[in-house]
Amino acid sequence: MNIIGKWKVKKIGVLQPDFSLKMFTPQELETLEDAEEYIKMASSVIEFLPDGTMNTLLPVPEELVNQCLEEGMEIVDGFAIMDSTTWKEENGEYFYDTKIEGEIFGEKVSSFEKLKIEDDGILYSQMLLEKLE
Repeated sequence: MNIIGKWKVKKIGVLQPDFSLKMFTPQELETLEDAEEYIKMASSVIEFLPDGTMNTLLPVPEELVNQCLEEGMEIVDGFAIMDSTTWKEENGEYFYDTKIEGEIFGEKVSSFEKLKIEDDGILYSQMLLEKLE
């Protein structure tokens, strides 16, 4: 699978009272109580660039573009870049940099986490992504 391009949220995992994770489509989230943060996350787009950059983008309404630019945000094609990290391919598998550093038993561990490729998209950080056309 070629991951280069823009991916939208197909489903997002919401933590349940029993600590299980239940997947919801963006439309289903709108029917849930206290789901504002999940709805915001579901509107994000993940962009994988050929240079190994991975951007998290949020749509910016046209009337807010100038305000966002004044605040120093970078706007690309109507999206604000909310976060940027790197991704890489190793042996046919894809990984992204979580930027979380740590160690186990005194040994440093990689900050890269595997992206799980599914038949219908990419599983990334409790979100199932599908490629935008």
